[in-house]
Amino acid sequence: MNKHFLKSIRDKMPESLKYVTAPFFRIKLIKNKEFCKYYNLLERREVISSERIKEYQLSQTKGILVYSYQNVPYYTELFNKINFKPEKLNSFDDIKIIPFLTKEIIRENFDKLISTKKVKGGYYSTTTSGTTGEPLKLLLDYDSIFKENAFVYYFRKKLGYQFEDRLVTFRGIEFGKKFWRYNPINNETIFSPFKLSRLTLELYIKKINEIKPSYFNGYFSSIFYFAKLLSENNIKLNFRLKGIFLSSENINEVERLFVESLFNVKSLTFYGHTERCVIAQEIKHNEYSFDPYYGFTEQIKIKDNSFEIIGTGFLNKTMPLIRYKTDDVCLTANDGTVSIIGRRDVNDFLIGVNDEKIYNSSLHFLSDILINVTNYQFIQEEKGKSVLLIVPNKDFTTSEIAFIKKEIEKKTKGIIDFEIKVVNSLQLSSRGKFKRFISNIKND
Repeated sequence: MNKHFLKSIRDKMPESLKYVTAPFFRIKLIKNKEFCKYYNLLERREVISSERIKEYQLSQTKGILVYSYQNVPYYTELFNKINFKPEKLNSFDDIKIIPFLTKEIIRENFDKLISTKKVKGGYYSTTTSGTTGEPLKLLLDYDSIFKENAFVYYFRKKLGYQFEDRLVTFRGIEFGKKFWRYNPINNETIFSPFKLSRLTLELYIKKINEIKPSYFNGYFSSIFYFAKLLSENNIKLNFRLKGIFLSSENINEVERLFVESLFNVKSLTFYGHTERCVIAQEIKHNEYSFDPYYGFTEQIKIKDNSFEIIGTGFLNKTMPLIRYKTDDVCLTANDGTVSIIGRRDVNDFLIGVNDEKIYNSSLHFLSDILINVTNYQFIQEEKGKSVLLIVPNKDFTTSEIAFIKKEIEKKTKGIIDFEIKVVNSLQLSSRGKFKRFISNIKND
């Protein structure tokens, strides 16, 4: 059955009917040919040698290079220009002759980066979130969705996940006037991160208690906020979670430990991105290992032990990305794992009147003065001035505003003038993601 048609039916179907037809849609994922192929590959990998894993990765790298040379005009011209013969690839070092692919190059050569060979299953258009600026348009194979899910589901096994388990997910999608929507394909009920607040908490709790999910899933900021609201109101859920799956955001370790302690479970995340070039499984908190079956990942040294992440993906043939600069940075450890720092040019700081930079690490004292604050966020429109949005808990009093302002300005030595606003909710991106610092000042 056509994937576009299935998606259209799923999205327009009444909620009550989605529950009835859930097994039909669910089987479309877990019985999908590409999903099963990759999931089985990952399971079989557990008992083979590291040498054979590298051989598989090299063969996949060679395969996508040969395919790109034969079918993608941009790479045909590029490889001819640099006299690169992909069919002669014998080692990962051979790929280093190929220039890096940047977002600017993709925008300038978009049509030439599209494969002239029709991909089985078709493709769809998407964009990146635009965290570092202008969103990037991409074309992705429809089958890459199933391949990607195979990796995600395989990673979840670490917390005991089984295909029949129910999820409650906090993620930004189109909700309209609704607070949640059921997604039968992933057996999840997706809750709006935009509408979660003290005013809607009771509604959320009632529905989640009805569902009794095995796992929470989605944006950490929303799960943390939900946990804080439960803790502050001394509310306990009427079921036990098995674990929490996190995605798409940088995670504060102290806040993560709070969430794990409150629900008495472990949490797990992975590193990935819309471009489907790189994926990494979390081994321990903030320690990742790049998956060799997803793509060939390079770490290009920037300084000391920090590296930029470069990816060549295996999953997408409609618009293959070879030696793509993700703009993400990682640190390496002696055991081969990496910690992901994130984007180099994300403005996780405030700018003072004389261009001083006040980083998040310099504001650690906030936890001592924001005792009756559930969550907070800085918004900056001009140098030397910032708005601090705070979501108060039930014990907060307006008299605390003057104290908070005085303490922050004492620590920041008067280089930033703060305005404090009490709000019911914080600003999220169009996809429901949270950033502690939102800056509309151009970063020079």
